Amino acid sequence: MSQHPSSPGIRRRSLLLSATAALAPLGAWADGVCTPRDLARRYAALVDRQLHVPGNEVLIYGGLAESELAGFRDLPSGPQYMLVVDACPAVQTAFLFWRLLPGRYELIGASPASTGDPEQAGCVQTPQGVFAQKQVEYGRRMTSRVYDFGRQRTRTGRPGAFTDLRLQARAATGRTGALLGQVQSDGCVLLPPGLVAFLDQFGVLDAGRKDGVTPTGEALPFAGRYLVVIDSERDERPEWAAAGHPLTAS
Repeated sequence: MSQHPSSPGIRRRSLLLSATAALAPLGAWADGVCTPRDLARRYAALVDRQLHVPGNEVLIYGGLAESELAGFRDLPSGPQYMLVVDACPAVQTAFLFWRLLPGRYELIGASPASTGDPEQAGCVQTPQGVFAQKQVEYGRRMTSRVYDFGRQRTRTGRPGAFTDLRLQARAATGRTGALLGQVQSDGCVLLPPGLVAFLDQFGVLDAGRKDGVTPTGEALPFAGRYLVVIDSERDERPEWAAAGHPLTAS
């Protein structure tokens, strides 16, 4: 008797069809469904600062994110989007992933970011780990969204010293915007304004928000609420990340 094992492609389509069916009653206010591939195309078209990450590196970062999730007691269940940030000084990159299954990640897009340097005055280290958004904005979308991941314990510049940080992900503007791709934040995660606007407008990290649709009028299944901060511990800046560095940008 022949067997027909379920391929990743079939499994992916099955999940998307299930999401579409679940959203069917919402047709009165949503004109279809924005799939992960649709979202990736929108990212490429709308986010002004992007990094083109090679496929082998996407696999590496999916694995690093999954390793961080393995130690998280409230492991996210089901397919969902999540923002993964490499706080390694040589990388400083934010990756928007769709986590289809444990260990199966698809990259929606990547952009330069900035995390904290505890050696700089008034700054602390961006903590590593998995952080859930504390409050989802259910009302109208704001012009400059700030994502709040709660108070976290983190290291200061003094040996053995720690403090509390209100961990946020927010837009870098002015001088901080020009320095994205470098370690220069106060400890929060700084992102390109275009990426923050994209996350907000599409509700990518707003799991539980019931009253929103994408700018094109579609529903977005798989919205998440997690920020994952990792450190790849790389010694040199990879070529694909150098495109987001102000000293080497073309």
